Amino acid sequence: MTEKSMARADFYTAIVLIAFGITVTVMALQMPPVTERGQSPYSAPGLLPTLLGIVITGLSAFMLVRSIRRIGKDVALPEGAVKAFFGGVPTRRMAATIVLGVLYSLGLGTVNFVLLTALFIFVFVLVFEYDRGKSPGAQKKKIFFAALLAVCASFAVMGVFQYLFLVNLP
Repeated sequence: MTEKSMARADFYTAIVLIAFGITVTVMALQMPPVTERGQSPYSAPGLLPTLLGIVITGLSAFMLVRSIRRIGKDVALPEGAVKAFFGGVPTRRMAATIVLGVLYSLGLGTVNFVLLTALFIFVFVLVFEYDRGKSPGAQKKKIFFAALLAVCASFAVMGVFQYLFLVNLP
């Protein structure tokens, strides 16, 4: 990447991160305060997300200003850049990760945690490791290890949270 194209990428990334940081901050400030129950304001559940949202917004604003200084007024995207971005393999992989993560989060609290986590891990591994060009029979080993990893990891996560961190899972 050239310096100018990197500065242009920083410009658009900064805009997205500023929006994300502001959203995190606003949502964190809407969390219920714990001072009503006589607890310390430093134990509020929204304190850390608020601080992180402010930091993300501030650093992103700094990156935006820096990118504007480097590229000047030429912030237009080159011809075909959007099509190349959305047609690229990394973007498809990122979209698949987001979709799987959202589906997993929607299932939390309604489906047994261990079952949901195992299913999530199994599908996630298969989405990124399964070769559609080969027959399912040729990939039995891959499917078996995805299932084994899913079961072991979901029980390990449950055990760590319930017995080490003492957190009741949904």
